[in-house]
Amino acid sequence: METHTHIGAGCYLPTVDPMEMSILAAKYGEPVRRRAIVETDDYLAAQRWRAVPDRRGEVIFIIRQPNGEILLHSKQRYGGPIYRLPTGGVEPSEAVEDALLREVEEETGQSVIVRRFLAILNCHFHRNGSSVPFTSYLFYLESRTMLIEPEEGHEVADFRTVPVQRMGQVASHLRSLNGKRQGWGYWRSLAHDLVHELLGQNSQFN
Repeated sequence: METHTHIGAGCYLPTVDPMEMSILAAKYGEPVRRRAIVETDDYLAAQRWRAVPDRRGEVIFIIRQPNGEILLHSKQRYGGPIYRLPTGGVEPSEAVEDALLREVEEETGQSVIVRRFLAILNCHFHRNGSSVPFTSYLFYLESRTMLIEPEEGHEVADFRTVPVQRMGQVASHLRSLNGKRQGWGYWRSLAHDLVHELLGQNSQFN
C-alpha cells in the first residue's frame, strides 16, 4: 500500500506512483530498487522526520560534466568541506520528472539530458519504535554545458567534480562525519554507495 502525502486540504500524488514509475522506466530505463533502515538521531529527525510529509520525496541528480566527472556540491550551513551529490525536493503534487528538471535548473543552472533512471532508494527512518518512510529518486544526467550557475538565493557554497569511480570515497567521507551530522552523513552515504555500485564499474556509463 502506497503512502500518500496530505498537507492541509486536498489529495496529493502517492509517494511512489506505479504508473508514473512505469512511464519513467519506459523513457529512461528500469530503476534498481533498494530499501534501507536508518536509525535516526536528533539532527536527522529535525531535518527529515515528518509525521505529515512535506514532500513526496527527493530527486538526486548525478550529472556527468563535459570533463567526464560527476558534479558534487557543498553548502554554507555545513560549516566545513562536505561535498555530496545535489538533491532537491519533490513537492506533494509535483511529478518526479518535473521536480528533477526544476531542481537541476535551480541548483546548477545547467542544461542537461536525462540518460538513465538509475534507482529508487526507499529509506525508513526509525526512532523510538516508530518509522517514517522517505524516497529518493536517482537520475543519471549529462550536462550540455560547463557553466554552473545556481539561481540567486540558493545556498550552494562550492562545486567540485570527481570521477564516478571515487563515489565510494565520497560515501566513506559522509559516513565518517561526527557530531550532529553523523546520522545525516550515514543516510546521505547510502545514495553515493549505490551510485558507485551501479556506475563506478560500469563501462557503458564512463
